[in-house]
Amino acid sequence: MRESDVGVYGLGAMGEGFALNLASKGLRVSVYNRTAERTREFVSRHVKEDQIKPTYSVEEFVKSLDRPRRIFVFVKAGPAVDEVLSSLLPHLENGDVIVDCGNSHFRDSDRRHGELGSKSIEFVGMGVSGGYEGALRGPSLMAGGSIRGYSELEGVLRDIAAKFQGDPCAGYFGPGGGGHLVKTVHNGIEYALMGAVAETYHLLKAALRLGNDELSDLFRDWSRGELSSFLVEATAEVLAYREGGEELLEKVLDVAEQKGTGIWTSQLSLELGVSAPSIDEAVHYRFVSAMKDLRSKYSRHSCALTSGGKLDREEVIESAKRSLYLSHLSSYLQGLTLLYESSKHLRYGFDPSEAFRVWRAGCIIRSRIVERAYSAFRSSEGERPEQFLEEFSGDFRSGMVYWRNFVVLAVQLGVPVPVTSSALNWFNSITSRWIAANVVQALRDYFGRHGFYRVDRPGTFTSNWGRGV
Repeated sequence: MRESDVGVYGLGAMGEGFALNLASKGLRVSVYNRTAERTREFVSRHVKEDQIKPTYSVEEFVKSLDRPRRIFVFVKAGPAVDEVLSSLLPHLENGDVIVDCGNSHFRDSDRRHGELGSKSIEFVGMGVSGGYEGALRGPSLMAGGSIRGYSELEGVLRDIAAKFQGDPCAGYFGPGGGGHLVKTVHNGIEYALMGAVAETYHLLKAALRLGNDELSDLFRDWSRGELSSFLVEATAEVLAYREGGEELLEKVLDVAEQKGTGIWTSQLSLELGVSAPSIDEAVHYRFVSAMKDLRSKYSRHSCALTSGGKLDREEVIESAKRSLYLSHLSSYLQGLTLLYESSKHLRYGFDPSEAFRVWRAGCIIRSRIVERAYSAFRSSEGERPEQFLEEFSGDFRSGMVYWRNFVVLAVQLGVPVPVTSSALNWFNSITSRWIAANVVQALRDYFGRHGFYRVDRPGTFTSNWGRGV
């Protein structure tokens, strides 16, 4: 029996789907899972003897692979990845390629790239987006690390990736943790998009008392236009779904969990001094949701209104639609700006437009916005965030009154919309020639003699601000 073309270590949902995807493209795949029972269960459901080879030890797994060995690792990010790498290393040879396909921190991928490179092992850190279905049918792939390792994988990745008009949604984003950084920002944008969707749902329920079937119809209709996206389409499905004749969404506890990539995106923005408040607020939204007991206790102090009074239904719906669209635009722009600055300051050297290319299909944040943005990037040169703003400037201008009306109505009703309002405030700030930061700096100088710049002369100045001290 011939050796396998590739190996998959880890048969959780993502690893399983990825292995089946590889096999469906004619590749022979060896699989291994730390728990043998999981491997046997996978074999009983899926294995075709001529395509997938189950193995039951690390040594057997590695020996079953053709050289240079190409191993895709699907385990939980963190120490588990290092444990897997340590178990594989004694069995590997110079030039073998290991691909970490989990949601690893890009700093960890930087470190692993250096450590394995010193042992002549080619390490690739690769973000995989699309969930189980994407892994099975075609994910969006964001790779970084060893360029030699990526070259060994590129043909395979192009075969298994999602396709947008025939273009494989797989790309290389520089050395070390470049790929995982792009996936981290992808997930941060995802947090913001979902937060804005949830807030739109909340406001429409509070203001107009719309039922889930009505809301599902609205989101489905919106998904046919400028809001066309995986997440808006998914929202329509979630709202309409019934289990045993009852709306399942109404049975779901209002606590949103997270795995950490949104927090990492916020930390990255703070580290680089790049504002991404919609992502920050989406993270805090989940924090607040997890404080369920405290919220229940404090709810007796709520100042929210029980009714929206006499509201124009169509005006509210139009404001909700346009607000959601502009909040999504703002969130994408924040993520794009973060990618642009990260690539420069962390020296990964990738073009952030490449992220939008691979996000056009397969991933969770795929949308018509992404498609349109990438087309704009291809048609002109310059700084990508500015190109994005130029492309969508008309949309911001025409929809601004609706965006503001949505936030005003939410404030009046006491409906929390932190992601939407931060998206609006960020846009207002980033497009303002002047903001009141002069007051902040003056106060810093007032109590701490921190100094300030002047608009009328060069240099750094300080003042006693009339206090005589």
